[in-house]
Amino acid sequence: MQMTKRSLTQPSKALLILILLLLSAPINAKVTAILSSESTSLDQPVRLTLQQEGEQEMSPDLRVLEKEFEILGRSSQQSISVINGQMSAKRSLSLTLLPKRAGKLDIPPIKMGAESTHPLTLQVSEQPQDEPLSKTQDVLVELSLNKPKAYIEEEVLLTLKLFQAPGIRGESLDEPSPSMPDTQMKLLQEEHYNSEREGIKYRVLERRYAVFSYQSGNLEIGGARFRGRTGKGALFSLFNDPFTTQRKAPRIVRSESNKVSVEILPIPQSFKGKYWLPARNLQIVENGIEDQTPIFAGKPLTRRIMVFADGLMSSQLPNIEQALPSAIKQYQERPQFNDTPTRTGISGSRQSSLTLIATEPGHYDLPAIEIPWWNTESDRQEMARLPAQLLEILPNPTASSPSLQQQPPPQALLEHSPLVSEDEVKSTQEPSLPEETLSRDYWLTWLLGIAWLATLFAWWYTRHTNQSHQDVPKNIPTKQDNPDQRALDEAQERIQQAYANNEAIAARSAWLDWAQLKWPENPPNNLTRLAKRCGEEVSQAVTSLERALYSPSAEPGWTGYDVLRLIEQMQQEKKQEPQQERLIPLNP
Repeated sequence: MQMTKRSLTQPSKALLILILLLLSAPINAKVTAILSSESTSLDQPVRLTLQQEGEQEMSPDLRVLEKEFEILGRSSQQSISVINGQMSAKRSLSLTLLPKRAGKLDIPPIKMGAESTHPLTLQVSEQPQDEPLSKTQDVLVELSLNKPKAYIEEEVLLTLKLFQAPGIRGESLDEPSPSMPDTQMKLLQEEHYNSEREGIKYRVLERRYAVFSYQSGNLEIGGARFRGRTGKGALFSLFNDPFTTQRKAPRIVRSESNKVSVEILPIPQSFKGKYWLPARNLQIVENGIEDQTPIFAGKPLTRRIMVFADGLMSSQLPNIEQALPSAIKQYQERPQFNDTPTRTGISGSRQSSLTLIATEPGHYDLPAIEIPWWNTESDRQEMARLPAQLLEILPNPTASSPSLQQQPPPQALLEHSPLVSEDEVKSTQEPSLPEETLSRDYWLTWLLGIAWLATLFAWWYTRHTNQSHQDVPKNIPTKQDNPDQRALDEAQERIQQAYANNEAIAARSAWLDWAQLKWPENPPNNLTRLAKRCGEEVSQAVTSLERALYSPSAEPGWTGYDVLRLIEQMQQEKKQEPQQERLIPLNP
């Protein structure tokens, strides 16, 4: 009996343990993973739903999915229920996954807290069975270059065309990637138009890039990937057909561009220039000197020289180098760079502002400026040249003339003159005066003394009278009684009117007139000098106006300054500064 009971007890215990494990598995399982479909295609995403029961936060580790899938989207939900006074919480996370390859893909366990989901399997095919073959031409991405060979730093035009059939909604388009790391790409233009190819009407997106390679070799460009979606959005379809019960899920469409290559050649040995400048066109222009004649010694002269090229960026253009005569001092300001993208390529410019000051009058030759460059269209070296100029420096009319003390005295002149006798020298040094003149001077001295006494008495009487009428208000002179102040006010009104009328030339003339009245001893003769003379805010307004007049790029914001307020604020700040003698700088 004991043997039978023992033999029956062992299987019963094992069976009981197995039943308890089976029953407890779904009860204790707090995390689960559910796939919306067991099979899909490369163009069809699937939905993976992760569920978790309990009050702890849901923080799944999704890094295990990134190897085989691309996560397109995610959404989360949370529900709380109370049964018989007991509260239970349930959280879910829905992931939209797009397979990266075809075949059998395993979804490994996903860890959420201390537990993990069970593994899943997804079968991925190349193309859905119900899709026609023509659907593979829904999207095309094409790359092309304008030339098969180019020099180092020469501009190469890259064209990207994206063809989208009707019903395709774009989601992303990657930029083309070059094979050489030392390569720069700059977007020039983007266009949209319609085109037809092989009976299919496409919407075309065209982008043009300027490519500059800084090393020789074979440069390959590719990797422009497009991803989109077929069909319309769910909300759009719902309004069109609200009673549709079977709606086809949208399909992911992907396409990758072809690869193009260009051979990058080294700098030709026949080029003899200091800077390698491959361009379609390069020129040097100048302005500033012709508008500032006559030129006086000690006065600053502004010279603006611009180098612009088709097929080069402004950062590739060289600095202006010039050897000047020793009597001319040169001060160079910070250059201005500008890049203008067009359909045919990029055009860069570099403007240098040079301030020249001649220390002595005379005639000086400004040497010619020459920049060798390589013409990529004719494939030969050419020279951009700014001709030499002759400067005529006049004496400064505001400079003080030699004093009379520096002139040789009469005694010295006479000593060097052999035709003058000693008697004549005495007569020159001690002139004799007639008695009538002495008598007239005697009475004139008495008359001047009497007039001085009368003036002193009148001053005393006026002061005594004013002290007895102190209750009468005095007439305090205002700024309108000062003719110089009235002229300054009129100049400031002309400045404000020019700003209101958006007249840059009139504003420049008004500013210079105001500066002439403000500093009559040494007025600034251009806007650059005026900006350096004024305070920070007024300087910004003047500099903005100068850019609007001379800069190649537009400066629409120059009229946005309240010039009268800025001038008044600058004058108040000047009054608060300690009064001390200040030297006017050489380059104000």
